[in-house]
Amino acid sequence: MADATIDSELIKLIDNWGPAPYTFPLGLHPPKDAAGNIFTNPLHHNVAATAAMYPLGTQCVVPLDGSAGKAGAAVFRYLQVSTQDAVAIAAKTLCVPGSGTVWYQVSNDPNATVLLATGAAAVAIGLSAITDAYVGWFWTGGECPEQYVSGLGGTYGTDDTVIAGQGLMVQDLAADALGFGLHVSTTTAFVPGRVGWSLAADS
Repeated sequence: MADATIDSELIKLIDNWGPAPYTFPLGLHPPKDAAGNIFTNPLHHNVAATAAMYPLGTQCVVPLDGSAGKAGAAVFRYLQVSTQDAVAIAAKTLCVPGSGTVWYQVSNDPNATVLLATGAAAVAIGLSAITDAYVGWFWTGGECPEQYVSGLGGTYGTDDTVIAGQGLMVQDLAADALGFGLHVSTTTAFVPGRVGWSLAADS
């Protein structure tokens, strides 16, 4: 089946990363950089693990007023990259748990067997380029936070099975990259994880 796409405003993520070591109080968030960016501030995003400003797994929930994208709320998580696919992580790149031994590590490599890419328990979407073993913020829950990271707007890859009002799972697309698919049971030993849902079918 050929790959398809779905618009950022038509998907909502479920944050399955579990209890956070630290959660920013409502209305507070990490500091902005000189350009006004919060979650891509180079002071704390895409930094070496030894320079991390927050515990891995830290959560920040932000309100979305609809000025860019849908109104609602979004969840950002502070995570570490383990390894990357040949096509590096960038804005809108889907990542899944990337280590069999360490929590809060992610990878976008659909061919790494440890990831269980089809049926991944959680999803984290990259905000920008990020270096292997470095830490930074990822979108992990709620509506697409285009208001905070404009590069997250636009379309996301799917496997052409997404249906309006149904759950989403992570799939290895025909393009050999991680994307969304319809949340369904499989004949494998596990039931694929539900990582979000959609307002419309893909196209």
